[in-house]
Amino acid sequence: MIRCKKIDLTLPGKFMDACVAKDQDKALRLAKLMAEQHNCTLKAELDILDFDASILSSEYRLPIATMIKELRKHET
Repeated sequence: MIRCKKIDLTLPGKFMDACVAKDQDKALRLAKLMAEQHNCTLKAELDILDFDASILSSEYRLPIATMIKELRKHET
């Protein structure tokens, strides 16, 4: 029997909120958690988040882009 992990669909919204609040620790923790759920690296997850943010209004796009730039320092 194959067990599937439950994916928390609220994480992207929480990540967005952390970016707008400029909470780098929370944003990094959420990005790592999403990467783990998607079975990918932090770099790949940040690439996805950056691409997804490109369709948002500037109210969200700019804080997310700024936070992603900061979080890229934690890529390994």
